[in-house]
Amino acid sequence: MYYPAFINVKNRICLVIGGGKFAEEKVFKLLSLGAKIKIISPDITQEIKDVLNKKEITWIKRKYIYGDLEDVFIAISATGDEIANEEVFKEAEKRNVLLNIVDVTHLCTFIAPSVAKRGGVTVATSTGGASPALARKFRETLEKGCECRLLEYGDLTLILSEVRNEVRSKNIYVSAERWQECIDEKLLDLVQNGEISEAKNRLLLGLIENK
Repeated sequence: MYYPAFINVKNRICLVIGGGKFAEEKVFKLLSLGAKIKIISPDITQEIKDVLNKKEITWIKRKYIYGDLEDVFIAISATGDEIANEEVFKEAEKRNVLLNIVDVTHLCTFIAPSVAKRGGVTVATSTGGASPALARKFRETLEKGCECRLLEYGDLTLILSEVRNEVRSKNIYVSAERWQECIDEKLLDLVQNGEISEAKNRLLLGLIENK
């Protein structure tokens, strides 16, 4: 379980470890919130390179080493390197640094919710790491307006988590867009009618078709 909170990162040092597309997403989000960003990675995407002239960003061109979390407010690891993730986690624990390791929930002290914004209102949705796709589905449905079945989608959490783990165990890559296509009202109807096995089979087949 996580304690829901909105964190002010303006003018605070936020470390991003990694330079790929996942890291890029985190960098631009932090940048939009006024954070002072430090990136540690042997390489970075062209999109990140294009904004390096901004004074809020510092790029250290190497892999993570112990000590990099000194004076850091929050840290995000987006490398996919299990060994590095464990080392970052150990240092974060010692220094009491808030840490998010992308897609490795059990090593996170905070997770990033799916966010919907309208005017001065921000709504953040989280499934505690069980299904990021469902959190995104909540956000997208909410943005369409109040005439929706939003709360019913919460009943999909368990089967989405189970199918996600099954897909991962088979080393099958499923794009975020494909997840969104498969989380539809037909799936919702099956779950609401108690047809759980059929719902899981439909979801799994939909995710892996054409694979």
